[in-house]
Amino acid sequence: MSRGLRAAGVLVLAVLALGTVSGCGAVPQPRRDVALEQSANPSDVAQILDRYRAIRNTAISLLDPKPLSIVETGPVLAIDNGSFDVAQRLSRTQPEDERQLQVSSVETPTFTQYPLWFMVTAFDPASRVDVVQIFERLTPVDPWLLVAAPQTLPSTQLPGLRHDGDHVIPVAARNGTGMPMSQQRAAASYAKALASMSGSSSVARDDFIKKMRVAFDQANQLEGVRVTQTWAAERVEHALRTDDGGALVWVTLLRLDTYTVQPGIKVSWPDGSPQQAFLANGISGSGKLRYYHQVLLHVPGGSKGEPQALGHYGGVVSANAQAALSPIPAPGSNPLSPSDPFAIPNPTASPTPSVSPNADLLEDLGLSPSSDE
Repeated sequence: MSRGLRAAGVLVLAVLALGTVSGCGAVPQPRRDVALEQSANPSDVAQILDRYRAIRNTAISLLDPKPLSIVETGPVLAIDNGSFDVAQRLSRTQPEDERQLQVSSVETPTFTQYPLWFMVTAFDPASRVDVVQIFERLTPVDPWLLVAAPQTLPSTQLPGLRHDGDHVIPVAARNGTGMPMSQQRAAASYAKALASMSGSSSVARDDFIKKMRVAFDQANQLEGVRVTQTWAAERVEHALRTDDGGALVWVTLLRLDTYTVQPGIKVSWPDGSPQQAFLANGISGSGKLRYYHQVLLHVPGGSKGEPQALGHYGGVVSANAQAALSPIPAPGSNPLSPSDPFAIPNPTASPTPSVSPNADLLEDLGLSPSSDE
């Protein structure tokens, strides 16, 4: 989970193409058996990165994400918008981004029709993570835009990619040939595993899944608080064939956390957290938090084996809360009498107690429960 603009900057400081990458501007051929050759090399990427940094610094100086819409789209832009929203609400200024990504590889598939896309892997020395990104061009007249940017630890070994000559090989989302399942099914199975520890067992239960489920279960142990969580996988658009016959897959998940809080209890978040920026007054009654998560999955080749997550990236993109509705007074009663739900409580009364689970386990939800005073 990203925290504020700093974490999002790790991934949005992407190698984005604002102009035409060398060899990528070919006009689609009328014959679909003619491949559109495309390539991008580190020197091209370095020039593109300089141009992108100028646009990003403009957005930072204005504390306005609008310029980023020129070079990003989809969930990546939504996560960035959320991070900028956090910075605006917290009046958090940011230094211009001078971070120098170290591009380690550029991989380009070939296509017979648009959209075109390619993969860039780079190391961020400031945050010491690798970013594995996808840049896409929908039509010949559209710019290259960042559409996916999961991050991995430097110790994570990505599977080797199969090549046809100088180009990697894309795989259709529903093509499960030579694999235990298709990429689309793998994405749905991963979402199902996140939704319940007793759910799908067809994917490897990594630390991210375990931490999310433990944090969710702990949140539901809070007295007077009920949390539901849903996960949904979007359509898989980008996957590459690996040397083992499997696929490297970029998955986007939408997560929705719904809180129902009993009267006298309030759920709040630590100062400076993205959740607190979106819900400064916490939740008393009901509320929802929406997240995007991008996951890099490896679906192994062969008939056995489990899809495994290699990297993640995500953040809050929107939130809303609604106060609990007041009971309707009985006919003939005085709505301003001491029995009114808004009556001032006895100042000697103790607030409604709540059970506070292990703070470390709730960190992934950013949750800090408290009672209304």
